[in-house]
Amino acid sequence: MPKLTVVYDDAFLTKYDTVDCESPDRVSAILNHLEDMADLVQPAPCSVADLLLCHSPALIEGVRADERLFEVASLAAGGAIRAAETCGEGPCFALVRPPGHHAGGNFNGGFCFFNNIAVAVTKMLAAGAIESALIVDIDLHYGNGTDHIFRDDHRVSFRDVSAPTRPGFFQALEEAVADGGKYDMVGCSAGFDTYIRDWGNLLLTEDFGKIGAMLASSNQRFFSVLEGGYYVEDLGKNVRAYLEGIGSACF
Repeated sequence: MPKLTVVYDDAFLTKYDTVDCESPDRVSAILNHLEDMADLVQPAPCSVADLLLCHSPALIEGVRADERLFEVASLAAGGAIRAAETCGEGPCFALVRPPGHHAGGNFNGGFCFFNNIAVAVTKMLAAGAIESALIVDIDLHYGNGTDHIFRDDHRVSFRDVSAPTRPGFFQALEEAVADGGKYDMVGCSAGFDTYIRDWGNLLLTEDFGKIGAMLASSNQRFFSVLEGGYYVEDLGKNVRAYLEGIGSACF
């Protein structure tokens, strides 16, 4: 199987002011499981103009008050942009930190500062690279920030996938991606905290492979951005299973 493109920078190992569970160990654990299957590419920081496509000046300035945090958060959003720009050549995964889907137009929270996937999609729309997009959120927690940003934007559909059972989860995912081909692009907020040993206490490692295959099969232009996943011991193998599923659907 050809290597999958993974957007990554060592800056995502930066320690900044956040909760203990959102640690650099999350990223290093994933990276250690992908070295033989990933073609690593580096992102560039997004610009303030890119951030303003989604976020208020007050929110941006609030993050900028912590210079170290602003640098890595801008780079994470830039990583999502790089993944979105690259996925026309094949599926792409943004291995970035901090996560983003709880950051709305004028608020942030839940370990998120800028909404990485939203910045990427709005950048593609503003550049005229796409006219429509579907964002599917598989994280345990609802992507309230993404919903807030795109609630009144007819160009973007946001679908959150959640269920109390494994069969229910896959039924919800199947419904979420059923019309994925009608969009110019599909992006996934890829959280892994639904794992059986994580907070969600639901999905098995092999389930993430199935999820990746279903998502990647929904549209030829597909990218993912890392969100949650806090059981570090198994996080790397879960992300690997997800990317192997994507690869099986695309190569």
